[in-house]
Amino acid sequence: MRCPKCQFDHELQTTECLKCGIVFARYQAALDRATKQSGLAVPVPLSASARVTVRNDAVRELKGRILALPLALILACLVASTGLRIAAAMLAMVLHESGHAIAAWLTGRWAVPLLWVTLHGEERSWWIVLGLTAAIVFGGFQAWKAERWDWVVAAGAVVILQLIVLCLPAGALIVFCGDGGAMVLATVLMTTFYAPRESALSKNWGLRCGLLVIGALSFMHVFLSWTGRFEDIPFGEIEGVNLSDPSLLTEMYGWSVTQLVDRYVHLGTVCLVVLLGLYVWGLLSAYLEIPPNPSSEKERMFAIH
Repeated sequence: MRCPKCQFDHELQTTECLKCGIVFARYQAALDRATKQSGLAVPVPLSASARVTVRNDAVRELKGRILALPLALILACLVASTGLRIAAAMLAMVLHESGHAIAAWLTGRWAVPLLWVTLHGEERSWWIVLGLTAAIVFGGFQAWKAERWDWVVAAGAVVILQLIVLCLPAGALIVFCGDGGAMVLATVLMTTFYAPRESALSKNWGLRCGLLVIGALSFMHVFLSWTGRFEDIPFGEIEGVNLSDPSLLTEMYGWSVTQLVDRYVHLGTVCLVVLLGLYVWGLLSAYLEIPPNPSSEKERMFAIH
């Protein structure tokens, strides 16, 4: 008979468990009383095949977390040295313009991100500031009602970020957050690979890997451009648009080339450190979620008895 508490199964145990010692009749009676008092259903023990499936899924998750992020970053580095870097540049450009737009919104300016350019207002509108704050707070409240504490923390972090950004020089920040925002947004895309196991995103390996690869390609394209030669920095004028971001930051806002490069490299390094910490946490959490092997546990129990 299988023990309803520890799941140990042995043909000689009929009234009490040979492993944990519970008396089956008393244990079941206690469960029934607890069920009546709480109104909750008694959890049904998993079958041996179901436990094997759960363990295999957990092992596959661990293997995926070991390989996915390093391989994505290595692939992105290789792509950056081939003709396929144009595709990575297009992906990075979408995040680049999104970075400009998000920075503008956080500073209270309207913004419309387009390909190769982002249109935005020059003056701060407190209506935009209040509207954005209200939207973030409302989203955090909905997450609180749904008990999604990770989203509650994210909403609080965005509000704090908004308060900090409102105190900074808006013009230089919006320009800097082109490539800077691209690296941050690319990092966010890569972190989605570590979504909670119960989420729909975590169960869709195709979407998880797709977002990871897009993030890695975009990040490495931007980061490698700022860790390369000074001569390759795109100074000058973009035809039909304006001065490039590096030229705006150096000529209009007075940044030196060294300051410009250092700030982008430091931001990219912080992103990599965050990814490293998340990678280690992901491995540890996935390893701890692997249940014991049902067959080996059963063999060990037979050896003991």
